[in-house]
Amino acid sequence: MPKNNGIKVLFVFLIFGFFIFPVFAGEADITLCELHEDIYFSCPLPGGKIVSVCASGNDKPSSGYVQYRYGAPEKIEFVYPKEKLPPKGRFYVVNASEGSVNLDIIKFYNGKYTYFVAQAFVSFLTVLKDDKVVLRKSCEAGGYAFVSRAASRGIEAIPKSAEDFR
Repeated sequence: MPKNNGIKVLFVFLIFGFFIFPVFAGEADITLCELHEDIYFSCPLPGGKIVSVCASGNDKPSSGYVQYRYGAPEKIEFVYPKEKLPPKGRFYVVNASEGSVNLDIIKFYNGKYTYFVAQAFVSFLTVLKDDKVVLRKSCEAGGYAFVSRAASRGIEAIPKSAEDFR
């Protein structure tokens, strides 16, 4: 009888190893961040695109750098800012939670556009132009579709506003 239990346990571990572990291991690859960078947010979007917020040496708003990247690993289509600069005055963290709904946002402004990556029940990317939604895509499974706690230390916080709920 004990021999059969050992075989059953071994079988369960093999099933886990072959079918479950690769799913988790694959999630780590879903980012546009470089290996040495911290991942503040990253998720795959419909259509094969990825949105990532990457950082390095960023323990306060005036140190290191933070960059937003959008596209695919083989073709990054948009990077903000183009240079690797400290986030002060460029990126903002917003806790827009209300009641039992948690909503954490990293956002930045680029001309007439406002970009948000947000963690809620479903994480998403939103782009506003002149205060109107021009793009909203929900994250697909996998990735790092949550706002990292490190982002709250390295990026300046601002209060929530009406635009955070568009």
